[in-house]
Amino acid sequence: MENSVDPKTEDKKVPQKQTGNLKKKVKDYFFDFFMLFLAVTLGFFVNNLSEDQSERKREKQYMESLINDLVSDTIQIREVNSSIKKQITGIDSLLLVLENPNRETFINDFYFFAIKYLNSATFFTISDRTISQLKSTGGLRLIRNIAISDSIVNYYSSSDNVKYNTGFCLDEFNKILNYEKEIMNFKYLRAYPIDSIQNQKNVELLINDPVKINQFYNQVIYYLSSLINYNILITDLNKEAVSLMNLVKENYNL
Repeated sequence: MENSVDPKTEDKKVPQKQTGNLKKKVKDYFFDFFMLFLAVTLGFFVNNLSEDQSERKREKQYMESLINDLVSDTIQIREVNSSIKKQITGIDSLLLVLENPNRETFINDFYFFAIKYLNSATFFTISDRTISQLKSTGGLRLIRNIAISDSIVNYYSSSDNVKYNTGFCLDEFNKILNYEKEIMNFKYLRAYPIDSIQNQKNVELLINDPVKINQFYNQVIYYLSSLINYNILITDLNKEAVSLMNLVKENYNL
């Protein structure tokens, strides 16, 4: 008797487990994930590094600009300081004249010292280009060195105080000019060079009033004291500027 095989049964095959292929696919997925993660991570670090380098470049550019501003400030302060010292000396001479109104040369000396030393005023104006940019763009956050950042803030805070006193001195100076307009006859200034007015004859004041002249004297005294204080402020500011420059140059190799 022959054995018969059912064709349906013969076609049926037992499925085999493909463990080798499955393991290979898991490894491939893990490797792809790892490479993607590595690429994203490296991209993140490269981007941060590039951004950090860009910020460090901007930081140094700001410091170079700041140095230029500070150099300009120190030059200007020296010039203003020298001008104020000369003005103080001249005002002292004017006060001596005003304290002796009975001497023969009183009026001529009055004109000479008042016009020569109280006809103009020189004050300090801060170079604020860099600090304005730092404030408007948020650039102060780029400065990593806390000591430098604090020094910058302190310097410009001191300059604000100088700016306030500049306005104060100008107000007092304008009061002096108003007194001069009342007391002095400016036609003599058109007729004679200021350096020769002490030798001219028949020079007169518009108002030779002791009370008005004493008021002028008091105003000159008040302005002089303000000017002396102002000169101290800009001298201290100059020291801060030099100190800040040295600190920046040292830390940024400028």
